[in-house]
Amino acid sequence: MSKLISFAGVSRVNGVLKFRGASNVNRIDQLRKLGDTDVEMCFLNTEMTKSQAAKRLIATNFANGRADILELLVSVAKDDNPFKKTTRVVKIKVPNTAMVKLVGAQVEEEPMTRKEAARIRAEFNAKVKAAYEAN
Repeated sequence: MSKLISFAGVSRVNGVLKFRGASNVNRIDQLRKLGDTDVEMCFLNTEMTKSQAAKRLIATNFANGRADILELLVSVAKDDNPFKKTTRVVKIKVPNTAMVKLVGAQVEEEPMTRKEAARIRAEFNAKVKAAYEAN
C-alpha cells in the first residue's frame, strides 16, 4: 500500500476538523457518503507524503485566513523523517584513579596498583558502613 497521496485537504467529522489525503477522486465522494461535512480537497501536481502535502497547502494559502485549518496543517507538516535520531550525549562517571582508554565502543582499563585498589575498597567500605549505621 502506497503512502503517497495525490489529493489533500480537510473535512469535518462530527464537528472535528481532520486532515484528509486521497490517491484518487473516488475518496472525496466516499468521505461525503460517510458523513463528512465541509470536505475541501485540492489536486496536488505530484504524489507526495501527508507532511509534504500539508506544507504545499500552507505555501499555497489553502487556509485562506481560517486559523483552525492553518493550525491543523501546521501540526501535520512535521519533519519528513520522524525516526531520525538526534545526537545523544552520554556521560560516564569514571573514578579519577582508574585510567581508561576508549577504543570504539569498548572500554579498556589499565590495571591498578594494590595500593590504589586498597584505597578504593576502604572508601567503599566506609560508605557502606555509614549507610548501614544511618538505617
